[in-house]
Amino acid sequence: MNKKITAGMITSCIALILSIVGFVAYIINSNTAYFSNLGKNPTVILALLIAIVALAAWVFIGKESPAWTDILPVIAPACLFVAGITLLNTRINGMAAIMTFTNNAQNMSDMSSAIVAIVAIVIAAIIGIVSAFFDVKKAD
Repeated sequence: MNKKITAGMITSCIALILSIVGFVAYIINSNTAYFSNLGKNPTVILALLIAIVALAAWVFIGKESPAWTDILPVIAPACLFVAGITLLNTRINGMAAIMTFTNNAQNMSDMSSAIVAIVAIVIAAIIGIVSAFFDVKKAD
């Protein structure tokens, strides 16, 4: 069984890894001293989990299953964009306050995990869009 790695497989795996990194960074950020009062946004968590499951399913069962699996590479970037925009919306005021009024080492550290989460999620969404144009497995 000789399956070659395709561009779709590589880009889907990169998007999956970045989605997981963004999810972990978000959980870390929501437990920091500065942002813990905002709690964990269920929209961000649900959108990230749906995207991670969709990407994982696309990597493992894409192009070997029924036609309904073709929706997976579309669902993932859409959910990633929803998560990224929602996260940015909930963190933008805090980041502006940190940069202008409460600029100290602890708050800058708390803000860095928010930036890592937002950037990882948005880049994962962009790579997810690109990966939707490629097959994840070569046709036999």
